[in-house]
Amino acid sequence: MKIKLVSVIALSLVSGVAAASSLDTCVKDSKSEACQSYLGGVVDGALMYKTSALGARPETNGFESRALKYRGGSRFQDANRRFCADRIPDRQVLLEGLTEAVNSGEVQDQAGLTQAMYSLLDCQRLK
Repeated sequence: MKIKLVSVIALSLVSGVAAASSLDTCVKDSKSEACQSYLGGVVDGALMYKTSALGARPETNGFESRALKYRGGSRFQDANRRFCADRIPDRQVLLEGLTEAVNSGEVQDQAGLTQAMYSLLDCQRLK
């Protein structure tokens, strides 16, 4: 049991170091083959997740959100789901957007990369 736990921890540390070095490569040269492969993997992973999250509703606790919940109900959720289903971006468009974000200096670390990916995939009409 301990051997499995130690091996899982070691693998997670190695993958974290590999991800950091790939992102550092992208910050240095965003047009390199290694960077484009890394960003392509990020985009592919995000697109796999996006299809299962289409029905996700914006999380707000304001008056507008509560009013919509009680007045619009499922009609709004269905309309938003259909709106988002038709607007899943193309893989190449997402890859170009991430490359541009790295070039502009917006992405310097993993948190910046995550934020850039969320903003490129966002289709919710209510914030």
